[in-house]
Amino acid sequence: MTTTLTARGPEDFLAVVPVVLGFRPEDSLVMLTFGARRTFHARLDLPPPDEGAAVDELVDALLGPSRRHRVRQVAFVVYSGDRELAARLAAALVPAFVADGIAVLDVLRAHGGRWTIVPVRAGGHESEPAPYDDGAHPFAAQAVFEGRVTRSSREELRATIAADPELQERWAGLLRRGRLGPAEPDAVRGLVAGWVDARAAPDDEGAAKVLAGLAHVEVRDAVLGAVGRARARDHVQVWSMLLRGAPDTSVAEVAAVTAFCAWLSGDGALAWCALDRCFEADPEHGLGRCLAECLTRALPPTVWDEVHEDPTAWLDSA
Repeated sequence: MTTTLTARGPEDFLAVVPVVLGFRPEDSLVMLTFGARRTFHARLDLPPPDEGAAVDELVDALLGPSRRHRVRQVAFVVYSGDRELAARLAAALVPAFVADGIAVLDVLRAHGGRWTIVPVRAGGHESEPAPYDDGAHPFAAQAVFEGRVTRSSREELRATIAADPELQERWAGLLRRGRLGPAEPDAVRGLVAGWVDARAAPDDEGAAKVLAGLAHVEVRDAVLGAVGRARARDHVQVWSMLLRGAPDTSVAEVAAVTAFCAWLSGDGALAWCALDRCFEADPEHGLGRCLAECLTRALPPTVWDEVHEDPTAWLDSA
């Protein structure tokens, strides 16, 4: 189900953010885009207050995808208690985007349940703080109705795919003992499909077979090729559970597949969280790096439809 939200002002922008990100950001810069060929939204960590080069890199990181997707309008929200940093960001972002023909609707600063309008010109003053409650906004009610979960923070989102030591030990024991049978692509794909269809948690023996199979590229590619956008969110649930129990030697592969399913479902925030786990285990993981590039360039999940008939061509560099 696609959530359609029409934002018309500051409080709407603030209510949109947790819905599209899936969590309430802290110490972040969020960009909302409008009128794009392919609409997307982005969140970046705030740069250190005294590093001008980091601000320039941040502007480039947001302007590049906006230009690529022919964005017409943007709104920025700085989640911070630092007024000076917010003003510096606004002073760098607004002229760069306007010079590129992209209108800036608002630059807001949100902190402690209050929002202000950030001045763009040097010497300007923020507006008087106004209270807001994104949880009571109609957008939040719509998201709940459509089954979208909003986490209270990015850390809470990360916790949904954090390691479960007891499960890890159990599955690692099964992998060490072997006797799991051949990890054929069709067999592994069938196990995953069964859990997805039943919306069930992976059983221990089946999970061990899938984890063993992912060591083979042809098995991984068969799994990826079976994921369609219509059921991607259901695949996310299964792979998130597999990631929680994956032994250390399997984390990178399982995390990359989880990130792929999250990206395909439109959940970029969870995809980045999964990639964090992937790169902690293997900083040079091929599939992980491909997905990071997709997310950095704001490539939408629809591009998968264009290569779905030959997924291995897209994954050559993985």
